[in-house]
Parts: sequence; structure tokens; C-alpha cells
Amino acid sequence: MRLGVAWWGAAGMTMMVLATVPMTASPAGARRLTEDLPVREAPASSVQIRPPYQALRAESRATGGKRSRIAARKGKVKRTTWQRQAASVRISHHRAMRRIHRAGIGWQATGRCTDHNRPFCTSLHSIRYGTLMKTIDLKQRSGCRIVITGGTETGHAHGHYSHGNGYKVDIKHNNCIDSYIRKKYDFYRTRGDGAALYRTPDNDILAREPDHWDLLLH
Repeated sequence: MRLGVAWWGAAGMTMMVLATVPMTASPAGARRLTEDLPVREAPASSVQIRPPYQALRAESRATGGKRSRIAARKGKVKRTTWQRQAASVRISHHRAMRRIHRAGIGWQATGRCTDHNRPFCTSLHSIRYGTLMKTIDLKQRSGCRIVITGGTETGHAHGHYSHGNGYKVDIKHNNCIDSYIRKKYDFYRTRGDGAALYRTPDNDILAREPDHWDLLLH
């Protein structure tokens, strides 16, 4: 009898120990438990949605500084500082003037006016963004003083690639820019009116007229 009591006492203790050990849930049981849990979603106000164009601009700003620092260390100058995809966009006279002033480019009109309906004014009304930015690029690459004397005002020759259609600007002669264009770009041919034409790698045409350069910038 004493042996039987001892045996049942040991068995009872074993069962108590097993009862206190946590059981591991099966995979199926775990899935059921997680499926029953509520899903928390972020409120709409905390979700940041950005249009693709803005995202590309942000990425360009983030990487542009790094590229500039690398180019500076290597002694290289960036070819352009603007997006060529926007070259055909038309911009207002005031916006164009702000850009050329920031770039250090001068502006001059015979009549000291900006009305694009008068031939003696110098207007940048509805000029192509690419035309303006290529003029700024010429200033930055040459290091020369540039003064715009002709833009989109009436009085110039008509045509698709014309002043009035925003493809051309006139700039004043000076020794620096004259020498730079003749040395930097290849002579193309002589125009019918006797102007010497120079062509850039971008296929832009720079015409040397008696009192100014006539720039056709695609």
C-alpha cells in the first residue's frame, strides 16, 4: 500500500508540472490567431502622396548637389543647369527678365521699352524656355558679358524658327564673345546677306551680323 501511494503521488506531481508548461501553438492555430487580430491603417492625413513630376524634381535636387560636388572635385563644369524636356515651354517677359538678371545678363532696347508689338522695344514675351536657358549657358561657359538687344518683339523676319516664335535672341558684339564663338564653334557657311554662320554641337546657328549676333537656339 505504501508503494502504491508513492507511485500515485509521483504521477500527480508529474501531471501538475506538465500542466504549468505553456503549449506551443500549431501553425494553423497561429494563422487563425493573427487573422483574428484587427488591422490598423494609417489615417489619410499621414499618407504622403507626391505627383511623379514633383518626385522627380525632388530626386534631381537631392542628387544634383552631389553631382556638382563631384564635378567640382574633378575640375569639370556641368553642361547644362536646366531640364531639356521643358525647352519648348513658353514663359512670360517678367519671368525671363528675372532669370537673365540672376545670371548676370544685360538687356537693352532702343526705345527703352518691352512691348512686343513695337519693333524698337526688346521683349522676351512668350520666349521659349530652352532659348533663354541656352543664352544663359553661353554666358556661363564663355565667361563673357552678354547683353540681349532683340527678343520676340515684332519687326524681325517671320518663320517657324524666328524671333517672334521664341527661337531667337540678338546679343551685342564685344571682343570676348566674338572671340569665344569663332574659336569654340565651327564655321558653317555664309548666309545670303553676308553674315558668317557658326554651328554648335546642338545644331544651333550663331550668325555674325554687323552690329549683333543673331542666335538661333533650338
